[in-house]
Amino acid sequence: MKATDWDKYYAQPFAAATLTRRITTARLLGHMQRWLQTNNPSIVELGGANSCFVSALYQQLSPENYLAIDNNRHGLSLLAARCASLPGLCVMEDDVLSPQQHAEADLVFSVGLVEHFDEAGTARAIANHYRYVRPGGLVIISFPTPTWLYRTVRWLAEGAGKWRFPDERPLTFAEVATPMLAHGELLAQDLIWPIMLTQGLWVGRKHLSPESVTKA
Repeated sequence: MKATDWDKYYAQPFAAATLTRRITTARLLGHMQRWLQTNNPSIVELGGANSCFVSALYQQLSPENYLAIDNNRHGLSLLAARCASLPGLCVMEDDVLSPQQHAEADLVFSVGLVEHFDEAGTARAIANHYRYVRPGGLVIISFPTPTWLYRTVRWLAEGAGKWRFPDERPLTFAEVATPMLAHGELLAQDLIWPIMLTQGLWVGRKHLSPESVTKA
């Protein structure tokens, strides 16, 4: 399957992206503010090249540090240039399927990342979110899910030649649940309808210890 051309996407995102990003950002922040257990959290955003969430999260959460990780060098350079004045912001080139780094952040999240792989890759990508979060930390993953609205909007976009994500595979909550529950507990599920290409959202908390995984 052909891979998404992220360099091309960053150069010219969808016209409606500004509105949909505001909706998604508001929903993410609502869950972060509800479930985070610390002030001034350390944050890791996976798939964070040219992130559209950084400014809002700095404004609302005042993170101690913010690490954007992606394997797209161009997108990371755009973010570094755009947000150079934000204290504690760093970018790192790494691959979510075979990460070379680890961290112990309070919050790890991704939006529009884990659906760009086959089933085995998606499970591995989800599991690797927990590589970057401390025990008891928060993991939030947002992903397209195949509602009737998603299928309709995507069909129209493909028919018009406007669809740019050939490797996007909408995910069910059941598929996401298996790797998520292997590493933590479920705090909340959400479904973001107003952005048309409906997004599922899973909020989890990493197990405190290996023993808690055995007991779960």
